[in-house]
Amino acid sequence: MMNSRDIKNHSTKGANMRLPKINETVDTKWALELCEAFKLDYLVKRIKNNEDQFISWKFDGVSCLPESWLKTFFPETSDILTYQCALPHDLCYAYGEHDNDIEKERVDLKFYSDLVTKAKMDKFLAKTFFHAVRIGGIEELGLSFSWGFARKKN
Repeated sequence: MMNSRDIKNHSTKGANMRLPKINETVDTKWALELCEAFKLDYLVKRIKNNEDQFISWKFDGVSCLPESWLKTFFPETSDILTYQCALPHDLCYAYGEHDNDIEKERVDLKFYSDLVTKAKMDKFLAKTFFHAVRIGGIEELGLSFSWGFARKKN
């Protein structure tokens, strides 16, 4: 498990993994490397098999929560929330399978678990975040953080 000093320089397979800054564009190649680093093997396979189906996207950190608020309300764990909880969740959302509600629920439950175990967030507050992504991240909204947001639109 990464500690707060390792977050910015997360390493995998002996190589430094550069993590995106807030508002930095993540292309498919970089996303693939990030998925490998976070051991999201099912996404690695999906991306490799469908690279031409995805577009670049901007990493927004903890969606809908400005970074200044994050650092104010979670000063000890803001980097953990951003890079160990939100980034893997965003990768799963970006490359989430169209209309796969079971996959989305599994990803959201993992996000909740990461908030509690990695960021040591209170369970009630983590449940609030969970419900926010369950409702606000639905595919039908078509927002920059909605389920499948890195898929090319038909």
